Amino acid sequence: MKKSLLVILILLTGCASKQTVKKEASQDELENITNDSFNWPAPREYQVLDDFIDEKVASYNDVLKEESLSKIPQEELEEPNDVSRSIDKAILACYRGNFSLADSIFDELLKEYRKNPIYWNQVGNCFMMRGDERKALLFYNKSRDLKKDYSPPINNIGVIFEKAGFYQKALKSYEEAKNVSSFSLTPIFNLAQIYAMYGFIDEGKQLFESMIRLNSKDQDALHGLAFLEMAVGNYGKAISIFDRMSSDYYLRPEVGCNLAYSLFLNGNKEKAKDLLDDLRPTKDQSLLAYVGKIRSLIK
Repeated sequence: MKKSLLVILILLTGCASKQTVKKEASQDELENITNDSFNWPAPREYQVLDDFIDEKVASYNDVLKEESLSKIPQEELEEPNDVSRSIDKAILACYRGNFSLADSIFDELLKEYRKNPIYWNQVGNCFMMRGDERKALLFYNKSRDLKKDYSPPINNIGVIFEKAGFYQKALKSYEEAKNVSSFSLTPIFNLAQIYAMYGFIDEGKQLFESMIRLNSKDQDALHGLAFLEMAVGNYGKAISIFDRMSSDYYLRPEVGCNLAYSLFLNGNKEKAKDLLDDLRPTKDQSLLAYVGKIRSLIK
C-alpha cells in the first residue's frame, strides 16, 4: 500500500520528529483556514447491517456471499463503481485485484470509519489478498481492539493460522468466532472444513447441515456434506447430495473429482469418466495432483 493517511495514522504516535522541507503558504491560503479545517467528522458507529454486502454483487447462490466474496469467481463480481456504498466499493476493488483503487477509497473513508471495526477488518482483508499476512494481522488486531467480540477479524486470524499450518490455533479461532457471533456463517464453514480435514465426520456434518438448513441450495455446504458422506463410504448418499447441486458446479476440479469418485465406487464408471473429461483447467498444483490420482483410478 502506498504511504497514505491510513498507514500514517498507525505510525504517528511515538515517532520522533524529523526535519522536513516546508512549503510556504500564500496569504490567501492562510486566510481560508479556520478552526473547522482541523475538525474531523464524527466517527461512523458500528452497525451489524454494515457487515453484509447488500448489493447484488454476483449471481451466486451461497449463504456466505453476503459475508465473504472469496468463493465467488472474480469474473462474476460486479465492478466497484456498480455498487452504491463506499465501503462495498473498496471491498470489491480488493477482490477484483484493483488494490490502488481500494487504497484510495480506504484513505477517503478513514476519517468517517476510523473507530469502526468493519473498516479495519476490511483493510486487513485487502492486505491478505495481496499476500501480506503480517500487515493483515495488524489491522485485524486493530479491528478487535475496537470491538472485542467482533467475529470477522477473529475468523480471519484463524485463516492466517491455517495458512501457516497452525491448525489447532486456527480451530480455536474459528470456535471463538462462532461462539461470539450467532449470525456469522463464515467461521462455521471454516470450522466444518477443519473438522473434515481431521476426520471428525459427525461434527463436520452437523455444521454443514446447519448451513444447508439456512439455504438448501448452498453449493459449498452441499459439497462439504457430500464429501463427508463419500469419506465414510456412503457413496449413494453422497451422490444424492451432489444431485442437489448445480451441474455447472461439477466443472470445478475439486467437486467434479469427488462426484466422479463416488460414481465410480457406486458402479457408474462411464459417467465418472465423462465428468473428469469436462473439468475446468486449473493451475493449482495440489488440485492437479488430485485430479491425476482420480483419473488413474478411473481409467
